[in-house]
Amino acid sequence: MDGNDNIQVLRLVELDHTSNKLVPYTQEFRVHGFDIYWDTLDPTELTFMFVNHQRTGDGISIFQHKIGTRFLRHIKTVKSPLLYAANDVVATSRSTFYATNDMRSTNKLMRMIEILFGMPWGHIVYYGHEKMLTTAASGISYPNGIARSADGNTIYVAASSEPSINIFRPRPDGSLELMGKTVFGNFVPDNISVDTATGQLLVSGKCSSMFM
Repeated sequence: MDGNDNIQVLRLVELDHTSNKLVPYTQEFRVHGFDIYWDTLDPTELTFMFVNHQRTGDGISIFQHKIGTRFLRHIKTVKSPLLYAANDVVATSRSTFYATNDMRSTNKLMRMIEILFGMPWGHIVYYGHEKMLTTAASGISYPNGIARSADGNTIYVAASSEPSINIFRPRPDGSLELMGKTVFGNFVPDNISVDTATGQLLVSGKCSSMFM
């Protein structure tokens, strides 16, 4: 959507290294959560990060968008054995991010059991400037949506099976320190957005844990 509230369709493209030209994106694109990062050092460019459930494994697909153009250019897709049940992603720069793995299991039956018993087996991974994934926090019951404060000093994670919002402080190495929680009664948090003007959280979810 542009500044005039018009919806636009953006084409996915990638660089053909043989011809050095942009061509249609050829990889699978099966999207779950996503985030958009705006760098004040270059206000004409946006970075899009998508949870991409490819059949060869989950990944975070990173695209660049030049404001005023009609395409997203694929930069890379980050994959790792640590990223196997990806749910959501939040960008911390043009190339770094946190992502949630909502459960330990990938088998459907075991995932249902994890949800039913609220097992704290999910975790958050961090992809830093070293270009490798590490575990940033663990022991979370169904880590779902993830968001970042405007100043970057706080990471919010919806723990849907608790149900709560976990509040973390990033350490210099990218790991996350749990600072507190907001626990809900009969509300299951899902996705989180941060109002950059006020710092308030906008949380979508379900009104009963039975929906889980």
